[in-house]
Amino acid sequence: MKTNSFYRLSTSIAAAGLILWFGKSFFVPIAYALIIALVLYPLCRFFERRGFGKALSVVLPIILLCLLFIGLLILLSYEMVVLSAKWGQIQQQLDPLLYKLQVQLESELGWTIENQVSWLRDYLAKFSQNAGQLLSDTANVILGALINLIIIPIYSALILIYRSKLAIFLTEVLPEPVQSQIPLVLKNTVAVFSKFMRGMVLVYLCVGVLNSIGLWIIGVERPFLYGMITAVMTIIPYFGIVISALLPIAFSWLETGSMLQPLLIIGVFTVVQYLEANLIFPYVVGRFVKLNTLAALVAIFLGAFFWGVAGMILFLPFFAVFRLFADQIPELRPWSKLLGDK
Repeated sequence: MKTNSFYRLSTSIAAAGLILWFGKSFFVPIAYALIIALVLYPLCRFFERRGFGKALSVVLPIILLCLLFIGLLILLSYEMVVLSAKWGQIQQQLDPLLYKLQVQLESELGWTIENQVSWLRDYLAKFSQNAGQLLSDTANVILGALINLIIIPIYSALILIYRSKLAIFLTEVLPEPVQSQIPLVLKNTVAVFSKFMRGMVLVYLCVGVLNSIGLWIIGVERPFLYGMITAVMTIIPYFGIVISALLPIAFSWLETGSMLQPLLIIGVFTVVQYLEANLIFPYVVGRFVKLNTLAALVAIFLGAFFWGVAGMILFLPFFAVFRLFADQIPELRPWSKLLGDK
């Protein structure tokens, strides 16, 4: 009997893994939309109780969220404008540095400047051959991101509008012994996602403080401004952290004329990002969503394996919701004990 149960469980896990892997492009925007809908649900209910009507009560929180995201994009654009304004000075500092590097390579390795230029020319020629594919891949990524930016708010609004139908479906599709517990589980799920967001805010605050302390220790001017901006901009995957980190790196290089402090800045951000991904995020957010640190780490790494950066964010709250459901189903209760923080 136990062998059959183990076989069914293994088969179910394998099937779920395949579905998550091959259905990434479909499930990731829906998962983001579900999280946003659950987080915005209390605000939606607040507007409904004030007599705004169901449709308007759904649209207003979505608009507020979009305005917040637009504000982050404006901040990111401002940083890019500042960097572009300083590009002339950066190039003036960069040219003699590159020349010194070329001379050093020639004196220590016997690699003449002519050979360096020839190698660089050949490399650029090979790169230009693959430029079409690179541009195509980049365009696909940007197009996918833009589509998600449009579709995720729509999904979120529809989930909030049809939440009653979804709750009824969930109640009827689950076994009868647990149907009476579904309202409590859904209520706790909303609470879990609210705590998840509070945990995320605390994580970004911790990252900002650590960034600021690190920059202050190495003598960067305006360390708390740069530290907090870099922490906030990590909300935007890839581009946020890179562009916001370039700002203090560029200014410190222009102000000191040395590469030592920019390298130290890169070191500070690298260490803090490592601590955030492997210690701060699992511990802080795991405590908020009632998962132990081991379960939180497993959720993060499984998410990274299946869905990349998106999975690192999404799998943690979904593990917490699974723990809530497992706590109400006798066959799954051992999983609740395994994942819980008590």
